[in-house]
Amino acid sequence: MSTPDGFPPNPGAALLGRLLERNGTWALLRVFAALALFLVLHLIRIPLVVAARVLAGVMARLDAYATRHVSTPPRGPVNQFFDPHNTHPSPGPPGRMHWEVVHA
Repeated sequence: MSTPDGFPPNPGAALLGRLLERNGTWALLRVFAALALFLVLHLIRIPLVVAARVLAGVMARLDAYATRHVSTPPRGPVNQFFDPHNTHPSPGPPGRMHWEVVHA
């Protein structure tokens, strides 16, 4: 007659025990290798996900910076060479710049 242990049997250990009895040691080793590969792949994935999120955040801030600077009007003249209000003397007719005389 057997005496009860007081602990219920572990279903995971029973499953692995049955696997070992039916299919042998190599099948049990393949199960543990698959579990280890699953764990390693997920541990490798974590830094890649963190790097992707950091890169996405940096790109969003860079996009906001570029959008803000592109959408504000310029504070002064953009190109003084073609600005008709500059103080350089014009060798052409009055009211026209010398580059307009050359290209007209």
